[in-house]
Amino acid sequence: MPNSLHILPEELPLRGGGPLLERLGREDEVGQPRALRALARIVDGGLCHRCGSCIGICPTGVLGLSDTAYPKVQNLSACTDCDLCVKVCPGDEFHFQEAHKNVFGTEGDPKATHGHFIDATVSYGTDPVIRDGSTSGGLVTAILVALLEKGAIDGAVVIVSDESKLWRGKPVIARTKADLLAAMKSKYAISPTNALFSEIKAMPGKYALVGLPCQIHGFVKAAELDARLKERVVLTIGLFCHAAVEHEAYEVIWRSLGTDTSTAVKYISRIGKHPGTPHLLHKNGDMTPVYFSKVKGYRPSSIEMINILYRLYTPARCLTCFDASAEFADIAIGDPWMAPPEDNVDWKDGWSFSLIRTERAKKIIAELEEMQTIRSVHLTRNEALACNTMMSHEKRWRAFRVIETHRRQGKSIPEYRMELPQHPFKHFVKTEIHMLTHIFCFIPRYRAQFLKFILGPGGYFFLWVNHTRRIFRDWRRDTAARVRRNLIGRK
Repeated sequence: MPNSLHILPEELPLRGGGPLLERLGREDEVGQPRALRALARIVDGGLCHRCGSCIGICPTGVLGLSDTAYPKVQNLSACTDCDLCVKVCPGDEFHFQEAHKNVFGTEGDPKATHGHFIDATVSYGTDPVIRDGSTSGGLVTAILVALLEKGAIDGAVVIVSDESKLWRGKPVIARTKADLLAAMKSKYAISPTNALFSEIKAMPGKYALVGLPCQIHGFVKAAELDARLKERVVLTIGLFCHAAVEHEAYEVIWRSLGTDTSTAVKYISRIGKHPGTPHLLHKNGDMTPVYFSKVKGYRPSSIEMINILYRLYTPARCLTCFDASAEFADIAIGDPWMAPPEDNVDWKDGWSFSLIRTERAKKIIAELEEMQTIRSVHLTRNEALACNTMMSHEKRWRAFRVIETHRRQGKSIPEYRMELPQHPFKHFVKTEIHMLTHIFCFIPRYRAQFLKFILGPGGYFFLWVNHTRRIFRDWRRDTAARVRRNLIGRK
């Protein structure tokens, strides 16, 4: 009987149709790559995070990347049907309680938006090059540079700008301080970070991994499947994440810039601190704002625009992801969306918020504070839980809502192996309102037109009104916190 691996082409898609998604009769199954067929059902069913874990874990280089960062088959005949690509996938299955016990030694609370943590800080790197050149306070870069210079790591998995499409991120292993400095600034487009597991497996050494929550989930699973990853990755730094943004959004934005892109050499996601605005860097050194470059006065910040893009272009799998705060990393780092804990803390100077989850991370932070590589203000537990609260609640309860809806509709859903908590009435109402703001994620046909409206005069007025509302909200929050702190101290 012929082996179907020999008659199928070497390159095959894993979504949108193709031989791996066709229903086979019993006589056609001999020699079929069962693992790849299972992986195709995961990807085509909307469960793929595009984290790159399946690509990085594959021992024979079967998988590569499509233009939209989905995995694809690039070398079919090398497949041994080992099933590692399916076993490692955090989009299909992530055992929440089992992973929590393995990492922290205790069961997790599905309702805890900030996860397990033993300390929390707002911090910044004391090197002016790092603090000034970073998105917030440069804490991620300061940690990685310090560990690299003392020999604690040989490299770090980070994201740099792609040379071919400047708005897109590209995962690399940074092995020098210059490499790390080149990777500063946030990148919001989907990047398959864990595809670099293959390089870590091939080159002995000690590594740090910087990743989004889904990528940290993928690492947790991969470390159980390959001892080299468990041994060689000595620190995981998770990044706070509301959702990734589909590449289509940036294609629309890029086209809206017209001739400004012809001389661009770099897309910088944020110029200026908290929250900053995205710019294009040109060959002659000039900078052009990405949004409303001809407008004088108010210009939408990066975060204000990202909040729009999330609501239009959140990938399907992000809608069922509950983890906003990288709950399984050694340390989770993000912007400090909270009231300043002290009068001398000004977010516009550049600060990073961190949740320290493991003793390993706590020791590193203490050492860097002693070396004066970073400066930190340690937070009370209540202060830490007040940071990024809105985003964390939105993502968590949205995920539980979408999972239940998809289950009733018979659609593919991720298996978290935990009982999903019931929505309290307050959360239910907020989640329903929040879901309405994501309506274009479910009817994508019209979202490009809406984004073009946002990038025009009508959208500018809408963004200005929202900006004014945010300023008042933050002023009210910060004033109330200052009054409480002066009356009863930090709680």
